[in-house]
Amino acid sequence: MERNPFVQVMEDELIPALGCTEPVAFALNGATARKYAPGEIKHIHMEGSGLMVIGVQSVGIPNTGGKRGGFLSTVLGVMAGDADLDMEVLSKVTHADVKAAEALIETLTAGGKLTIDMVTPAPSIYLKTTVKTDQHTATVSMWSEHNGIKFIEQDGNVLLGNREEEAAAFESEKAGHLDSSFLSVESIYDFCTHCDISELSHIKTAIELTRGVCKDGMENDYGLQVARTLQDRVSKGFIANDEITHILMWTTAGLDARMGGSGYTAMSNTGSGNQGIICSMAPIAAGDFRNSSEEEIMRAVALSNLMNIYLDYRSNEYAHLSPMCYCSGVAPAAAASGVAFLHGAGKEQISDIVRTALGNLAGVICDGAKPSCAFRSYTGLSGALQAMLMAENGLSSSSIEGVVHDTVDGTIENIYQLQKECMSTTDEFVFRVKKKQGTLC
Repeated sequence: MERNPFVQVMEDELIPALGCTEPVAFALNGATARKYAPGEIKHIHMEGSGLMVIGVQSVGIPNTGGKRGGFLSTVLGVMAGDADLDMEVLSKVTHADVKAAEALIETLTAGGKLTIDMVTPAPSIYLKTTVKTDQHTATVSMWSEHNGIKFIEQDGNVLLGNREEEAAAFESEKAGHLDSSFLSVESIYDFCTHCDISELSHIKTAIELTRGVCKDGMENDYGLQVARTLQDRVSKGFIANDEITHILMWTTAGLDARMGGSGYTAMSNTGSGNQGIICSMAPIAAGDFRNSSEEEIMRAVALSNLMNIYLDYRSNEYAHLSPMCYCSGVAPAAAASGVAFLHGAGKEQISDIVRTALGNLAGVICDGAKPSCAFRSYTGLSGALQAMLMAENGLSSSSIEGVVHDTVDGTIENIYQLQKECMSTTDEFVFRVKKKQGTLC
């Protein structure tokens, strides 16, 4: 029996991931290469697209106490990662593993044997890792997806994929995902309204994982503590404990935790754990505040996650990684749609919310995953929820306002073109900044 396409796309794009997807990708490449290069480690080299190399620099690595960087992510993958666990490759890492990895990094770095570089032009998601030991040399390449390992070579022998396919990825990045023509505001709304609740079992898992990582962020002092700052001001009466604040507080708690190196697994959306948290926790928090039923929350969470997939897919080659910050510009629009669904919004109102929210922060650059992503996402989600309130009063942005179009498809197409024509070298600029500051790691 053929699977429902909405169920299929959720199962394909909502993937459990421990830690930010860039450090995880570096670790997964390293762990996979190590399987084919046993022996004493002599040299490790990484090269990737600007968005990957920049994305790994400043975000906390799981199970490290907030340590960061491509060097540590990769070496941990090589020394202690479990490649068979895919995006949870670092789930078994211990404090002793971190110490051993740091010692190896110090040794390799001193001899110029641990290196990282940016490749341009390249697919937005591209990473190649070469591990040399006293016995073997293994090279692993991934592209299109953060766990999309498509090329493995051991001692010059190709074991997976071929060099021609890798070269072709540089000419024209392969889509790598399902046909998305069935996705629209109307079709997503109809599916989430009428589907049998049994079809949303994957969403139930997303809700459970999201609650866990967000609770971790509320209880512990990760990163900029955006959520805990809100919580403190609510307790002191400086900020009202209303539904909007409740949504912002609990959603950013998960981002604080994830960017700070939380050991809790999140359900990622189109390769981004942050987008997954935003799309899931916002309607969860709204549902909790409104005492909504479990089924109502599940349908709202499904709608917001599907909306995010729809908008990301319309970004073509930027679907899984983009020069624009989708955690402030796209995911909040999708999340506010889920909240609006709980408020009883219809298709036209949700379309108005999305267009207004997308236009609000169009063009905000992605300069890598980092603790302040929680603050940036807070800004985007706050604006998207304001767009929801405006839509409830019949107010929305129109085509006279910048990149906004009278349709959602037209608006996201304009944003895609903005990235392609005006933002495609953002990663190169950020790489130069990091190199000049001496903070590449």
